Amino acid sequence: MKDNVKRVFYVRYVAHPCYLDIIAQRPEIRLDKLENETADDVARPIMAAAHAYQIGSARDELKPRFHVQRDLLARMPNLLIVSTNGAGFDTVNVKDCNDAGVLVVNQTGGNAEAVATHVLAMVLMLSKQIIQTNHALRRGTMLDRSVFMGNDVKGRTIGIVGIGNVGRRVAELCRGLFGMQVIACDPYLDEQTIAARGAVKVTLDELLRRADFVSINCPLDDSTRGMIGAREFALMQPHAYFITTA
Repeated sequence: MKDNVKRVFYVRYVAHPCYLDIIAQRPEIRLDKLENETADDVARPIMAAAHAYQIGSARDELKPRFHVQRDLLARMPNLLIVSTNGAGFDTVNVKDCNDAGVLVVNQTGGNAEAVATHVLAMVLMLSKQIIQTNHALRRGTMLDRSVFMGNDVKGRTIGIVGIGNVGRRVAELCRGLFGMQVIACDPYLDEQTIAARGAVKVTLDELLRRADFVSINCPLDDSTRGMIGAREFALMQPHAYFITTA
């Protein structure tokens, strides 16, 4: 009798417990969980039979042997789709998947609001020296409160690298809530589109020179790998902050 069960596996965790609840209601889907430490002789048959791989987006949380690349794909002849837990796909070599005829999907936009507000939280934390003040209070070393005097963010400039789902929300919040100036660098969008998203289009070098806060909101791929290095950091103003939530 033909086996019509669709086989899905993941390593360590899924994005939300509701994923497990939904799959549990689908008897035609078998879900297997692996761990980073799962022995090869246990993992190999599960992966070889899998039709779908629900993969984490964070490279440091997933051992390289579970990253999707050519060698792994060769051991998964039944694989049809790789789905990342988040918007990023750092653990997936998209070209290798394309060459193997495997579809890659991500959860773009799903966490845009949460990530954008996280950027704002970092802007406030840095400008108001919240972490330093907290540590000094806990240690009882705050003798002069003026040492931790913060700075206003109104009128300051935030430079957004990658003004997609997250970046456009960062721009909207920074302009609307804080009255900040917003500039952005995105090679895939023209000046008019970036303006419609609440920012002024500039080059990466100009953004780094002008911004008081630099926010990285673009995915890691071949076009962005190594984009920021010693040369780029040297372009930034001495007081500027570098924020990455990508």
